[in-house]
Parts: sequence; C-alpha cells; structure tokens
Amino acid sequence: MQIRFTDFNNAGNVVAGTYATEWAEIEHVLTAMPLHLKASDQAGIQGKAIFDPVGTNQHIADQLTTAPRSWAGGIPIPAEFSFLGTDIDFGKNGVVVEVQFSNYPFLLNNTVRSELFFRAQTVFHARPTQLVVIVTKAGMFPSSQSTLYYEQALNQLTALAQHGVFTVPIRLVGLFTPVGHVSATWTEYSAARYSRTVGSRSQRQFTIINGRAGRCRIDQVLTANDF
Repeated sequence: MQIRFTDFNNAGNVVAGTYATEWAEIEHVLTAMPLHLKASDQAGIQGKAIFDPVGTNQHIADQLTTAPRSWAGGIPIPAEFSFLGTDIDFGKNGVVVEVQFSNYPFLLNNTVRSELFFRAQTVFHARPTQLVVIVTKAGMFPSSQSTLYYEQALNQLTALAQHGVFTVPIRLVGLFTPVGHVSATWTEYSAARYSRTVGSRSQRQFTIINGRAGRCRIDQVLTANDF
C-alpha cells in the first residue's frame, strides 16, 4: 500500500533523531502490505467490496511482532490507567503504535491516553513513551459506517494541536492505494458481522474508480472461473 503521514509536536525530528530504525520497520510493513477487502453487510451495499480492518490489522500484527522486527503486541495498560482501555496495539523502545480503524470517536481516546502515557513516562517496551504512531485508512475506501479515516483524523488532531490539547509527538499515518487495477486480499469470514474467524482468503483482482467526495468504488474484475 501507499502511505501519507502528518507529524505533530515535532514528531519528525523525534523520528530522525532517535527512532529512524523503528519508523523504517513500520514503514516497510505498511508499504509492503496488500490491500485487504471483504464484502459489506450494510443494507444497500450488501456484498460490495469494502476495506477489511480485521485482515489489515492481522497483517500488521503478523509482520511487526515476528522476527526480525519483534515488536511487542497487545501490551497491557498499567492498572492505574486501565480506565482508558486494556492494552496498546504495539510497542518498541518507547514507540507506541495504535492501529485505529474503529469508530471515529476512539481517536480522541487514543490521543488523550497517549498524552497521559507521555507525561507519565509510561514504559511499554524498554523505554518510556516518547513517540506515538497512529495508523488509519484513507477516506477513499468504502468502509463500515462511522469508522475513522485519515482525512478526518487529520482535521481532529490539527484542531487539537492548534489549541495545545496534547504535547506528545504523534505521527498520523494514512493507508492509500492507487486508483485503477489492483490486486487485493479478499477474506470471507465465518459470520458476516464482527467475526474474526477466517472462512476463506484469496487474492483477487479489482478496479478502483474515483467517486464523489473522494470516496471510491471498488469493483471486482471477474474471470471465467467466477461464472
């Protein structure tokens, strides 16, 4: 996939000065990742291809937490801060990575608790928290209703930063893909809604077409085997 990112609170200098290796690992995992799609179960677009957050999240976890990168995953939040959630997604050497494909209000929770971890110098892996990377999908992808997208997250964090709401260095990352013909990982789950159990997974061909207000349409390219 392709990525775009925006830095807040001097995150770019923090990366360049201390965390170039950790960022290179994150960047490689994201840019080498295929697009993950699934069928929508939403009324009106049932069966249409939409962004697959479960498959995407699993791919990131599989690639980050195994050797040679060996990031820690699902790190428990200390008991004194458990009112803000159970765990962070990934951590290494003072870098916290949160993959945020949930409903858009959860971004504020991620931001507030990241600020708390930064100020409290909470250690999740080896060093106190110094940098937070938040990964989101682009608004170009059809997706489940009310889920966060990069452009929306950018607007929220920009407004918060302008008013000094948070001081933690944050790198906000958006996942994009070129318009046109793409190969994507298509997953069918054991249940249409909320299931994480994979029924089948295959590579399929799709055409991504520009739509209104930046939202694209994703059509499967049918072959003789599909009839």
